[in-house]
Amino acid sequence: MPPGPDYREIIEVRGAHMFRLVAPVARYTCFVAVSKRFLVLLVIGAVAVVVWMASDNSESGRLVFSGVQNNLPLENIMMKPHYQGVDAQGQPYTVTADTATQKDAQTVLMKFIRADVTLKGGEWIAMDAGVGELNTTTKQLELTQRVNLFYEGGYEFRTERAHVDIDAGTVKGDMPIEGQGPAGTLKADSFELVDRGQVIRFNGSVITTLYPEQQ
Repeated sequence: MPPGPDYREIIEVRGAHMFRLVAPVARYTCFVAVSKRFLVLLVIGAVAVVVWMASDNSESGRLVFSGVQNNLPLENIMMKPHYQGVDAQGQPYTVTADTATQKDAQTVLMKFIRADVTLKGGEWIAMDAGVGELNTTTKQLELTQRVNLFYEGGYEFRTERAHVDIDAGTVKGDMPIEGQGPAGTLKADSFELVDRGQVIRFNGSVITTLYPEQQ
């Protein structure tokens, strides 16, 4: 039996309703496609401009970055450096620091430096300072800024500058020094540690305070 007017009217109404639903979706899909093509063209254009400016040797095509300091020297900074070796007599020594900067091929600048040398007889000498400069070839060490020296037997001294010759086994200072040990306290204008720690000389105006002997 052929469909009546009522059935055809329902089909047409449903078809119009579906068209109203599909039309916005189709317009959105078209918009997305156009946008993608526009972005692709924009990226291609930007890359072309950069390539052209990089290849252009004229003044107008030079890229300039403002606010960048390009005249600062590059520094090779080491964290927690550790130097270890032996002196001319085969006595081991160790030098450590918080940070180190390579000054040249032989010289290293260090902050918060610590050094110690073990003597053949088992004695030891330890030093620390705020700043140190070590020549790794000549094994010369310059200490400055609150230099502390610790010597076997409970001796401790403080000064502002000291020169250490690791191979020769000497420590010298031309600044005032003060310290204490089991026998008492001491102040002097300068000092010199020689014979690989066997002798310490205090020079200039030397003031000592001896502790009374305990019975």
